[in-house]
Formats: sequence, C-alpha cells, structure tokens
Amino acid sequence: MKREYADRNGNPMTRAEVHALATEELAARSGLAVLILPDTAALYDAVADVMIETLVRAGGKKVAMILPVGPTGQYPVFAEKVARRGIDCRNLWTFNMDEFLDRTGRTIPESHPMSFRRCMMESFFNRIPETLRMPLSQMHFPDHRNLDEIDRAFDEHAPDGVDLCIAGVGPRGHFAFNEDPNIGHVEVSEEEFLADRTHLVPVDVSTVDMDALVASCGDRSAVPPFAVTIGPHDVLRAKRVDVVFFAGRFQRFALRETLFRRPTLHFPGSYLKVRKESSGRLVPQNITVWATPEEAGPVTSRTI
Repeated sequence: MKREYADRNGNPMTRAEVHALATEELAARSGLAVLILPDTAALYDAVADVMIETLVRAGGKKVAMILPVGPTGQYPVFAEKVARRGIDCRNLWTFNMDEFLDRTGRTIPESHPMSFRRCMMESFFNRIPETLRMPLSQMHFPDHRNLDEIDRAFDEHAPDGVDLCIAGVGPRGHFAFNEDPNIGHVEVSEEEFLADRTHLVPVDVSTVDMDALVASCGDRSAVPPFAVTIGPHDVLRAKRVDVVFFAGRFQRFALRETLFRRPTLHFPGSYLKVRKESSGRLVPQNITVWATPEEAGPVTSRTI
C-alpha cells in the first residue's frame, strides 16, 4: 500500500516527517523549485516579474494567463513595471479563477466588498496605462451565466493550455474553488474531477473561515456561500504553474501537503504537481512554489 506522502524519488515519507522537515530541505526533498523570499513585498515583486517575463518572452504573440484573487499584491507591482518599462500588454488574455455567488446562486455585484472582478479592475486592469493595456474584452470573469462561454474562450485562446497560471492553495487543499467534490451523497471519481471545467460550487466551511480571517475581520457572514470556478481541466493544462503562499503560518500545512502529498481528491492542491496533456494523460509538472519564512516553516502547534 502506498504511503500518502513521498519525496522526489518516490520514497515514502510519513506525515510527521513532512511536517518536521526544515525549510531549507523543502526544495531538495520535493525536487521542486521552492523559493523563499524575505517578506511579502519581495514575494509580490518576484511574482510580478514572472508575469512580466512571460509577456516579454512571447515577443508580442498572444499570452494567456489564469490569475487569482489571493494573492493580489503582485498586480500593482506588475502595472508599475509595465508602465516604467513600456511593456505592451495588448495581446494579453486573462482568465480569473473564480467569483463569489450570493445565497440565490447569482454572481455578486462589483459593488460587493468581496467582488473578485472589482478587485481585479482596481488592482490590475485600471493601473495599466491605457496605451499599453489589453481591451477589457480580453479579461474573462466567470459568473453564473457564462460557464460555457468561459470554456469556449479557453479553447479558442489557450488551446494547448495557458502560458502561466498563478495559484494559491487553501487550508483543505482547494485551488481556485476546487475542493474535494465528494460531499454527502455525491460520489465523484478522479477522472470526473480532472475533467471538470467551469462550474458552480458551495464554498467549503474552511474556506469561509479562511476568508473571514484574512479578508473580513473574522466576520463569516460577509463571505458569500457559493462560487463559480474554473475547473481542474483548464488549470492543470497550464504550461507553467506558480503556487504562492502569502498569508502567514496557517499556510504551512497546505504548502507541505502540496509539495509532498501524492495526488488525491482529499487534497486537490496535490494535483498541481501534474500537468494534464491533451490526451488526458497526467505527467509531472515542475511547479514553482513561492513563500516567505512564515509560510515555509515546519508545521507546529502552540497555545494562543
């Protein structure tokens, strides 16, 4: 029987070993690029550079990116660098990972304080100089009315996968809003989960708690109960995946699960280490993991 955790060579590891591993050993034991920056300012600067490099390397050809709300600190930095260096973004196509829905399943308005579209307009799009930025029509925002439209846009503008996906991972492993889909009487196979495209989901209680702590001063009632999200199919077809941990020590568990846990529906972030080819075959994906020492330290418990 395979252990849940393994190092770069497939050697089994125990959960305790994974949690106790020293920060400086994470890259060598996982075989993945684990880049530890001194603070969040340096982290956001480095992630903005990844976005810039992806654009510059394309030499004016179409570039497609999947972008999250969380983290967002890289977007103002990206816009400032674009303005300073005169980088042309007019052939950039972006796909927001997700958006909240209200209790009736409708997309929350931009006036809502938790609106991801509003956040992207304020922190990203509106900060790029008008002469350098892409048309708004090239920014794709999922909502409850356009699920098939988002899927068609992926097929048209990123038929072989987006050039860059920036992702975060939640406390129970969600990327975008893709949690373990097996809840209650629902039974979903790995094959079905990995084939999911843009769809509606309930927001997991752990995600509500996380967002309440990070974004709404602990007010759980401020977090909408449903969401629309792009699915694993399009995330895992990305040509490059950068996973960013930025919110403090409570992300230490998720970082190590992402690095060392074998791909499993019980922690979806573990799938970010694989790429889904056009044939559907899963192959290793050389993700880059970004963090500060706060997120990359050993997993320990303490009283507060």
